[in-house]
Amino acid sequence: MKKLSVVLALCIIVVMAMGLTACSSYNALKKAFEDAGYTESETLEAIAEDIREEAESESLAITVHGMSKIDGLSTTFVLIVEFKSVEDMKKMFDESETVKGIIKDVQSNEDAKELQKTLENSGFAKGNCLVLPPINPLTLNEVTNIVKNA
Repeated sequence: MKKLSVVLALCIIVVMAMGLTACSSYNALKKAFEDAGYTESETLEAIAEDIREEAESESLAITVHGMSKIDGLSTTFVLIVEFKSVEDMKKMFDESETVKGIIKDVQSNEDAKELQKTLENSGFAKGNCLVLPPINPLTLNEVTNIVKNA
């Protein structure tokens, strides 16, 4: 009987762990950007560190991923900020002047899910991931379309 309960407990733990990792939209975004010619970028590490520090000061645990695409002489950089929850995404969106400066066309909402939907419809989010696109209007449209179609 004890062996059965131990096996059952292990199965529950494995299923819960798989459920938590399945909640992230990062893999879908990463694949969509890679399909569009982007690769993971270590060049953005300093910027990513600044964003992580700002989030930690607000008690938010995030993971920041950088993607880049070289097209001739120009390089497009995109940051994907992965949150534990959409409530954390809302908190960062509401409190970060940096994020508000990058995403100017979206107004905050009282409800985290509604803000997430607005960000997704605008091409700035997918699930629990916020995409910080380049300021360049020529590449902004490309990035938001990639996010919308991910």
